[in-house]
Amino acid sequence: MAKVNVLNERIEYSLFHLAWPLIVSNALQTIYNIVDSYFLGKLGPVQFSASTITWPVIFTFISLAMGFSNAGIAIVSQSYGKMDIQKVKKSIGQLYLVTISVGLLATVLGIAFAKPILNSIAGSESRDVVPYALKYYIVDMLGLPLVFIINSTTSAMRAVGDSQFGMRITLYMNLINMFFDPLLIFGIGPFPKLGVAGAAWATNIGRFIAAGISVYHVVSKKAHVKISKSDFKPDWKIIGLIFKLGLPSALGMSITSAGFAVIMKYVAMFGPAVISAYGIGNRVTNLVSMISFGLAGAVSTMVGQFIGAKRYKDAEYTVLKAFYWNITIIGVLSLLTFIYGKQVTQFFINDPKVIQMGEIYFKYISFSMPIFTAYMIYNNALIGAGKTILTMVGDILRLWGIRIPIIAALSLTFGFKGIFVGMIISNLIVFVITYLFFRLSNWKKSVV
Repeated sequence: MAKVNVLNERIEYSLFHLAWPLIVSNALQTIYNIVDSYFLGKLGPVQFSASTITWPVIFTFISLAMGFSNAGIAIVSQSYGKMDIQKVKKSIGQLYLVTISVGLLATVLGIAFAKPILNSIAGSESRDVVPYALKYYIVDMLGLPLVFIINSTTSAMRAVGDSQFGMRITLYMNLINMFFDPLLIFGIGPFPKLGVAGAAWATNIGRFIAAGISVYHVVSKKAHVKISKSDFKPDWKIIGLIFKLGLPSALGMSITSAGFAVIMKYVAMFGPAVISAYGIGNRVTNLVSMISFGLAGAVSTMVGQFIGAKRYKDAEYTVLKAFYWNITIIGVLSLLTFIYGKQVTQFFINDPKVIQMGEIYFKYISFSMPIFTAYMIYNNALIGAGKTILTMVGDILRLWGIRIPIIAALSLTFGFKGIFVGMIISNLIVFVITYLFFRLSNWKKSVV
């Protein structure tokens, strides 16, 4: 297992060797989403729209897992930078206790309020999507605690320099997902025909196996930092620190995701064709953004370890190099989506209305992708530094303070195109805000 020794390697070497497994992980996840979309698209625009409508709500709850994992990255990476291995082990054990508890609570609440939430998002214009969306959503939410386990493990391993573990877990999970997707959606062979719910069941099968491997890994001799039973004994000081750092991040990401649910309500005003084009566009731009997610993930680990080791100039240089490479690579990829947006949309759904809407989406959004994805570099630098209150403020401002008000106004004036213009404006503003947060904050102060 390749573990990157951040403190003893060249910065660009560490950056790319930590980033490429994260890039592959994100690519695998996005490819799975594309495959999932492909099969659901064969059921029709209404069925395809079910997963698009539910995703912002589901991601609102998944964001809780990601938020607390961010706390784990800050605590574990800075403790590792100080070479306090016992603190590293104890922190990972406490992270499990917190995230599993939060995951179970989120599942219960998410399912309890499923119907009113989805009815509110769909509105009267897309009411026929709700029955399919409800089936997909409830099944997917049953697997939410597994997501918390997987995220906690992969984040902890990444914080100590092992980003390849997360890549392998994502590979196993998504191969299983893709294998069961057509079988359970269409009822091939002995498998039942479950339609849109089949896609969610396939996801949960992959999650279950991935969570099992994750738990086994952290207690096995193969782990870079082996966790023992004593590390799971509640340590209220560390638990308090996890909540102190994780709660702002989790709330910020969840409130942001809830904002996407509100945006979906505006998208749904224009019917299934626009919903489908928006869903396809999001999935493809996520694929383009995989480079940024990888570089940003590497930045959080490296900044955390450098702060722990009090090497602040190296932390700054890491962020600068990640920003440069992100702008260069995403700029090229965004040019391709701008040129071939029509063909990309047609690959998923060969419907004239959807293709027209999809082409417009890519013509608009491609322009802002390089600078928006650069925001993630600075955001993750703040995460590695443990400045999760600042990331929370930035996340909430991006959606609720900027994007939603603009979209609300422009969608009424310019129709569905106003949604895309609002996305562009908010993308540019959030980069400036996050950059200023990094430059003007006391990010060099350790949290452990």
